[in-house]
Amino acid sequence: MSKFQQVKQFILHDLEFFHNVDYEDVNGAMPTMVFYNKNKEAVERIDLQTATREEINELLIKKGFYKKSNHDEEVPEEYKEGPYVEKDEL
Repeated sequence: MSKFQQVKQFILHDLEFFHNVDYEDVNGAMPTMVFYNKNKEAVERIDLQTATREEINELLIKKGFYKKSNHDEEVPEEYKEGPYVEKDEL
């Protein structure tokens, strides 16, 4: 993962602020974001090899995931469960 510094920075500094977003380290695998439906079936995969930290943040927000501004912030009710709806604009 060391050659994917932007992805690593996202994981270390931003991931914890996103609601319903988890990280799984798959040794030797290329960094890929996988979106699941309510039945835990993969519905979309996005290659993150060339993504910047900012692009990953924007992607999750565009996909409808909520990003807290601090650890103590409550997640609004409309974001507590999926499905998530992609937004046309950020």
